Amino acid sequence: MTTLRDELVADATHLDHVLLQLSVIDWCGHDEFILFVDNLVKETQKTLNIVDVNIHLFTDVFAGVMLLLPRHISILDLDTGFTIAEASQLNNGLIVTQVIDNGDEFSLVDLVSPLFKGDELIGVINFKGLQVRDGTSTLITSFCQSIATLVQRNLRLMDNELQCALSVETASQSQLQFHSLAFFDALTGLANRRLLNQKIDMHYEAAINNQVIGALLFIDLDYFKAINDSLGHAVGDEILVEVAQRLREIQRDQDLISRLGGDEFVILLPDLSENPMHAEQHANLFAEQLIERISQPYLYKGQALYIGASIGVTLFPSKDQETADLLKQADTAMYQAKSNGRKNVTFFDVKMQRKADKRLHIYNCLKSAIDKNELFLHYQPQHMVQSGEIIGVEALVRWHLGGKQQISPAEFIPIAEETDLIIDIGIWVLQAACGQFVEWQLQGVNVPQLSVNVSTRQFHDNNFVDSVLTVLDETGMDPMQLNLEITESVVIEHAEDAIRKMTDLKNIGVSFAVDDFGVGYSSLSYLKRLPANELKIDRSFIQGIPYNVSDMAIVEAVLAMAKHMGFNVTAEGVESRQQLEFLQRQQCSFYQGFYASKPLTGENLALYVRRLQG
Repeated sequence: MTTLRDELVADATHLDHVLLQLSVIDWCGHDEFILFVDNLVKETQKTLNIVDVNIHLFTDVFAGVMLLLPRHISILDLDTGFTIAEASQLNNGLIVTQVIDNGDEFSLVDLVSPLFKGDELIGVINFKGLQVRDGTSTLITSFCQSIATLVQRNLRLMDNELQCALSVETASQSQLQFHSLAFFDALTGLANRRLLNQKIDMHYEAAINNQVIGALLFIDLDYFKAINDSLGHAVGDEILVEVAQRLREIQRDQDLISRLGGDEFVILLPDLSENPMHAEQHANLFAEQLIERISQPYLYKGQALYIGASIGVTLFPSKDQETADLLKQADTAMYQAKSNGRKNVTFFDVKMQRKADKRLHIYNCLKSAIDKNELFLHYQPQHMVQSGEIIGVEALVRWHLGGKQQISPAEFIPIAEETDLIIDIGIWVLQAACGQFVEWQLQGVNVPQLSVNVSTRQFHDNNFVDSVLTVLDETGMDPMQLNLEITESVVIEHAEDAIRKMTDLKNIGVSFAVDDFGVGYSSLSYLKRLPANELKIDRSFIQGIPYNVSDMAIVEAVLAMAKHMGFNVTAEGVESRQQLEFLQRQQCSFYQGFYASKPLTGENLALYVRRLQG
């Protein structure tokens, strides 16, 4: 049951041979497993004279039964728990040494040994508070690796059997309660991810053997977040329970409905047809029925609440497809359905996966772009329409991935906006732009105003106002020369919060512009309350001038309205003399675009301004 190395390590460290020989035990109840782990930790602490031993898992496989597991086992996020270098070492099967305290005679360190399931890194075992003198000895390292191997063997058993075999008597739960905890969602009573994965494996194999086609539908509720935010999570939970009931009403006997969490549901449709085309038609019809049923009103205190659903579908089995791919493919198709306008059905194809893989790659690289100094700024000049005099610049973020490949902002900004990355990037842009502006002033380069874009997520961050004040203080930027550009959606989603924050900053001199005006809600009721100074007409309306009569009419209307409401107007994307002449006739305030200049580096912008100003 043990290797020669295990025996040698046991002899050298005087560890009880029994512990190393307990490679795999047919656990009869979770009492035995807890006792085993407790003994293992206790003996290891005594042998190495260390503070503690912790087992951390990078998976939610045991999240539902963590209360039943030994106290030494916990969940940890690999990305947040370790540096990139440490994660790389662990993935390569190497022990990581983390220095806690460097003393004169000895150092206090943690040894972290990886745990694998096959080739997948699933966790670590952390030997905490080890005292070493001149580096970690080979004997100690071998000992830790042996203990890790032992834990790894038993985790594999736990993954396969313990979920169902854990005795629930000591947890004061009936077997039925434990089974429900392990395999069903507590809120809706639907199958959870664990049971869904088991059924996917079973029906995928059956589909191959019986030469039939099945489908997996990934459902994400549309506009559900708005209900949660406005009416609270209790009402949101009631909606989720009602959705689950509606799904049950139209399922077949052989179908499996599961809730993955939040507002995400998955339906497994086995054995639709022997013909792939017919199977696709059945799956599409079923998905359309789901959307229609989910979209019907939900009654709450006499009012009707409305949500929708976006559904991604993948058929199985197919070429080069494995069971582990199904959820990912259906999820990818669902996101495509959302981007296609919501409340529709989209079937997975390989192009979607390539696109999703690229997005994931960009996201992973973007997380370290600031630390690697890969982000930089360009500045686009803004001019008076009538005189051509420069009145400011807009800071635009750019990204050189690895210092080589330039990624378009149209690609990485939406990805950053989906997460809190946009907050860090937004603060960096503000800091770098204000620093550059102050540097221009010291060089005698006269730029009247700096405009910086602020994303919706960044603006609604609780620390937004404080972060702006901190940047102004650290850079010495005059707030009277800072203009923050926000979109209409910033105001529509949280009007009162937006107005309060804008007012706080305007009181110290910061001005605001409403960016991309005309492409969003364009709500005049909100617009008249905003403490903003300027509207920016989106480039999509400028590009059609002078050939598109509708675009010209829209621009004329915006300019007339802005004049009556006291707003200045900047036209974006001006690329021709005809467009500029049209704006001059309409008495537009400012413009920016390639007709004046493309975005420039800080150094070239300084040259541009000096040339203009003689």
